[in-house]
Amino acid sequence: MNRLVFWLLLIAASLASLIVLAAAITYFAMVSNIRHIEVTRSELGERRPVKASPGAVNILLVGSDRREGNDGALLGERTDTIMLVHMPADRHDLTIISFPRDLRVQLPGCISRSGFAGQRAQRAIINSSFNAGGIGCTWKTIEALTGIYIDHFVIIDFTGFKMLVDALGGVDVCIPEPIHDTYIPLDLPSGFQLLDGERALGYVRVRHGLSNGTDIGRIQRQQRFLSALAKKAMSAGILLNPGRLFPILNAASKSVTTDPDLTPGQMIELALAMRAISTENIRFLTTPWRDSINFPGRVELLEGPAKRLFRSIAEEQPFNQNDLKKSEPAITPPAEQKNAPAPSPTAIPPALCP
Repeated sequence: MNRLVFWLLLIAASLASLIVLAAAITYFAMVSNIRHIEVTRSELGERRPVKASPGAVNILLVGSDRREGNDGALLGERTDTIMLVHMPADRHDLTIISFPRDLRVQLPGCISRSGFAGQRAQRAIINSSFNAGGIGCTWKTIEALTGIYIDHFVIIDFTGFKMLVDALGGVDVCIPEPIHDTYIPLDLPSGFQLLDGERALGYVRVRHGLSNGTDIGRIQRQQRFLSALAKKAMSAGILLNPGRLFPILNAASKSVTTDPDLTPGQMIELALAMRAISTENIRFLTTPWRDSINFPGRVELLEGPAKRLFRSIAEEQPFNQNDLKKSEPAITPPAEQKNAPAPSPTAIPPALCP
């Protein structure tokens, strides 16, 4: 009996050592995978917001279309997605605010840096900050717009997004109406679909061939997909299982760029902190907006509701739910109105898609 106990303990110790070794290997792989960009104080300026809640974490999340040559040199980069992720000090909930890329705002001046010409102070669409000044300029723009102090940024390029979805085994999404887009290309029937990385990327990017072709509709699809992705990760117990969590983070980190202060250890710590957050406490919001009168197809802030929302996030105070409903339907650009297909008579009613 003593010999049996000895061998059982030896096997258990060996397995534990292998698990620790695998976790260590994965951790160091993440360290080598992740790119870093240093955003200097001169890029962000001296007039930054005051951080009202020291324990909170605010992360600027950008989805990037990064194109590299055969030698790895950067050929071009643009952002299709801008989100602000807020995790309060008590880690009880998570709020994700989407900013339409066609949102016209007052842009601050940004200095030039390698590969970017810089940006003069002007009123233009928010998406142009990334093209003109890179992530530092987008960071400065969001802080100036919201008054929210941003701690870190994460850029995820399209390859990383696809790898993350595939590492999860795909994500189930309910699609209210068929999607046929030859531009991406993407062809999805209506109903519940298990999307792999390639089709998931098409789903969150598509804006042509749908009812209005605007960025507002795409934001809704992005939020719907991210909600489904979060439910998949939590329901499968992935956040509770380091053996499954580390490989997924390793896969996703291969196409991630962050500021140097956001280390893999902090990323794992934040991911594990989400274990206590139920899916009901993950909120996806869109900045309150209205149609631009002078620029059809563009949108502008609803100043009052937007400022109250930003202030409540910065100060970790309850926000007015009515403010979140004060957005107006987007104007369909004339060119897209003309080419937009008629709604499919076989589409599943939106009410059937939670």
